[in-house]
Amino acid sequence: MFISSSTDEFSELRYKLRDSINTEYMFNDERTQDEEEIVHQGIIMEGFLVEKESGESFDAAMKEGIESSQIYVGIFGNRYSEPTVKEYEAARKIGIPLLVYYFTRPAHRAAGLQTRAVKFLEREVKPFVKIRGNYSRIVTRQNNELVDYVLADLAAKVTDLVRESVAVRRMVLENAPVELLAAVLRAKRSVFE
Repeated sequence: MFISSSTDEFSELRYKLRDSINTEYMFNDERTQDEEEIVHQGIIMEGFLVEKESGESFDAAMKEGIESSQIYVGIFGNRYSEPTVKEYEAARKIGIPLLVYYFTRPAHRAAGLQTRAVKFLEREVKPFVKIRGNYSRIVTRQNNELVDYVLADLAAKVTDLVRESVAVRRMVLENAPVELLAAVLRAKRSVFE
C-alpha cells in the first residue's frame, strides 16, 4: 500500500497508518490445529512511505514505491502538497486502485472551501475517485479514527480485488491455450492449497 500525504501536516499519522497496515496479520487456526504449522501465515499488507531522508531522489523513490504497490492511499488536508499531488498522479497513471481521504484537525468538511488543496481534489480527484474521510461530512476527528477507517476501506478494497482477480482468472483459463494452462498449474501454490 503506497501511503501518500504531506509529510509536514501528517507526520505522525503517516507512521501510525503504516505501522497499523504492517501489523495486520493473517491467521489460520484450523490449519494449525490439524497440522503442526506456524500460526502466523504472513503479513497481509505492507505500507510504503517515501521520506525526504530516503537517500534517493524523490521521483525515483516515488516511482519504485508506486510501481511495487497494489493500492494507493492518499490523505489530503489543509495544505497543498506538491509531492502528494505527484504521487496521486503517478498512481492514477499506472492504474492502481486509489483510496483518497480528506482529513483536517480540527475536523471540518471541504465543501465550500477555496483552498488550493480542496480545489485540486474537486478538479483532479473527484471526477475519478470518491473522496472519503471528511470531504462532504465529518466522519473522523482523530488520527486513530482515520486509521481505523482506512483499514476498513483497505479490507473492502482487497476483497474487491480478489473477486476481480478470480473473475479474470476464470475468463483467461476458460479460453486459454494449453501452454498457458500448464504454466498456471505449475505456478507456486499458496499455503492454503
